[in-house]
Amino acid sequence: MASSTVRRRQDSPAPVLPALVSSAIDSGAAERKDALPRKVASLLQARCAKDYLARACFVGIFITENIMHAIFFDLEVDSMVAPALAPLPREVAVCLHIVHIVFGLFGAIFVLVSGFDTAGRTALTKGTSMMLVFMSTITWTWWINRQGVPYWELDPHYFWDVRCPAEKRNRTVHILKNISIMGALTLLQQMAKYEIEALPVRPSFLEGLVTALRPWSFAATLGVQFVALAVLQCLLHVELPGYFAVFALVLSIMAVQAAANLVNSYRDFEKGIDSVETAGDRTLVDGLVSPRTLKVLAAVSLLWWLCYFAWSVVATEFHPIVLSMAALGTFLALGYTAGPAPLKYLGLGDAVVFICFGPGVVAYSCAVLVGRVPWEAMAFTVPVTLLVVATLHANNYRDIEVDSRAGAKTVAILLGRKASLHYYSVLLAGAHVGALVAGYACSCIGATASLLVVPQSLWLCMRIRRDATLRTQDEETAKTMMMFSVALSLGCGPHASAKVTVD
Repeated sequence: MASSTVRRRQDSPAPVLPALVSSAIDSGAAERKDALPRKVASLLQARCAKDYLARACFVGIFITENIMHAIFFDLEVDSMVAPALAPLPREVAVCLHIVHIVFGLFGAIFVLVSGFDTAGRTALTKGTSMMLVFMSTITWTWWINRQGVPYWELDPHYFWDVRCPAEKRNRTVHILKNISIMGALTLLQQMAKYEIEALPVRPSFLEGLVTALRPWSFAATLGVQFVALAVLQCLLHVELPGYFAVFALVLSIMAVQAAANLVNSYRDFEKGIDSVETAGDRTLVDGLVSPRTLKVLAAVSLLWWLCYFAWSVVATEFHPIVLSMAALGTFLALGYTAGPAPLKYLGLGDAVVFICFGPGVVAYSCAVLVGRVPWEAMAFTVPVTLLVVATLHANNYRDIEVDSRAGAKTVAILLGRKASLHYYSVLLAGAHVGALVAGYACSCIGATASLLVVPQSLWLCMRIRRDATLRTQDEETAKTMMMFSVALSLGCGPHASAKVTVD
């Protein structure tokens, strides 16, 4: 949804006339740009065909390998990844193999892109980080714990011993090779970081696109979808239409969230709410991308969602839930900050976020995938949604003063500081209690896995009362929401169901 659910933002002290807003924004952005270092040629930028060829040779194997992983996805999950992660359920193996493919593929692409962008060293640091995750996880599942047989249990002989079996020698070579590649990736990453420290430059266009899209805010969508899919497949044993259908659904929901984020950024910038001095969203105030580019990104994201929306309506033969929930979600997402009466500033932000990230999106997802909306899916995703609302409230609680001066009416402002703290604690407690209630109602003893996150929730309740840590409270709440979602998803695994009886 909007960036305020997962990113820190602050608003300007008071509204001004539209003409003055435009003038102030233009001059402020210009001053901000002048204050930033100008672009310089990066030492890591490719300058000739040899440089591009070297990059292509280095990451080409990663791209090829991950394409093969995607083609033989099910086979590799069943024969390699799942045995290496036993006794964890197969769904964990599926998730990890998706991480293998996505991180390896996109990491390699980022490294290639870094040769074209004058500030591509940022792309290089991000790309190498993703490739390091790929290399570490693939090393464990494919070589250290290959097919569930740990390397150290193969044979008592060392790999240099002539009595060492061929299997152990082969695995040793691949493990050492992967360690060498991780060393090379780390070296590249450190070179890029050292150059960033020595030669700071204005953020590149690529960085501006990432900042504008705010991919880190997608955690709110992913957490709810993780739990909903786990309930459908593991707890209710409902057959899903396939990986492609699930991926297309999740990506489309993320697209409408991205559109809402972009609309939020543009509207706050246009109204003068985001200022150079106080804005948490730096996309437009720092000139990372132009307003026109932001509009194009919003249009593309919205078009992607509308195409999937139209397809889903036709594919489900105009299912009333699909049609109504998608239309409602689109209206609320765009009306959060756009329109004559932005819902965000009318005290309706919490309700909008709860509907869009909870019952609304879950009902739509279930209807598209399986043609019905099981009440169990609703019961298990409501606790996660409460943590999403808590993330928004943490942001609004921190910004009570600046929001008040801007004329906004958030729930935090309506409640006041003392009651807002109690409200935040109730949201966290309600998530844990709700998970246990859902587990009891659905005879799923695995729901108790959510209790593993209780210490984290207690820590959040303490840190929100400290001024020194309040600035990042929304970010930490979002992280806790993801931990809670993963724990609850694993709790819905195939061995988590048990008949609950009362003596």
